[in-house]
Amino acid sequence: MASQEAPRNRKERRAQAKKHSNPHDIPLARPKQHAPTGKTLIDIAEERQLLQRSSNGSPSITTTRINLDGSINEIPDSSVSPEAVSTPYLDIFLYTTSLILLHFTLTFLVHHQYASERPSLLPLILSSTVYSPAPWLILLLVALLHPRASHPFMQLVFAAIAVVAGVWLVQASNDDPYMAVMKKAPTLGTLWVWGIVELRWDIAAASLTMTAVWARWKGYAFW
Repeated sequence: MASQEAPRNRKERRAQAKKHSNPHDIPLARPKQHAPTGKTLIDIAEERQLLQRSSNGSPSITTTRINLDGSINEIPDSSVSPEAVSTPYLDIFLYTTSLILLHFTLTFLVHHQYASERPSLLPLILSSTVYSPAPWLILLLVALLHPRASHPFMQLVFAAIAVVAGVWLVQASNDDPYMAVMKKAPTLGTLWVWGIVELRWDIAAASLTMTAVWARWKGYAFW
C-alpha cells in the first residue's frame, strides 16, 4: 500500500491534524493554584536587570541585541533620556490644534459682535494664525506645561492661569472699550479654557467659583 502523501502547506497540515485529533483525548482539569515551581517572567527580567531604575528613580533604557548564537547582549543607552521617550507629542499636537481653533473661533465671534461690517473669513484666518504670534505662543506654552500638568505645583499654576484669565476677561468685557475687547478677549478666553481643561475637576470647579464670586462682588451681571 502506498504511503500517505505528506501535507504540502499549512492549510493541509491543519486539516490533517484536525482529522486525526480527538478532543476527548485532552484531559480536563482545573489549573493548579499553587505558586510556580520554576522561574517566572519577572524573575528572568530581574536577573537580566530589565526592571532596574536609575539613580533618579526613572526606568533605565537598554538596547537588547540577539547574537547569532542565540545569546542576549544588553547595552545601556545613555544617549536617550526617559523624559524624551515619554514626551506626549500627540497630546501636544492635539491640544495646540484645539486651542488655535478656539482662538480663531473667539476672534470671529468678537469681530461679529463689535465690528461695523460683517467679518470676512479669510482675513480673519490669516490675522489669527499667519500674522499673529498666538499659535506659536500656544505651542510653546503647551509643550512646556502640558506634560507636567498632573504635578501638584503645575495644578496651582493652571489654577492661577484660569482665575487670572477669567477675572481679566470678565473685567475687560464689561469695562473696556470695544477695540480693547476685540484684542484681549480671544487670548484671555483661550487661556481660561485651557487652564480649566488642565485642572482636576475639583480645582477647576473651585477656580470657576472664585471667578463667579469675584464678578458678583464687583457687580457684574451674567445675563
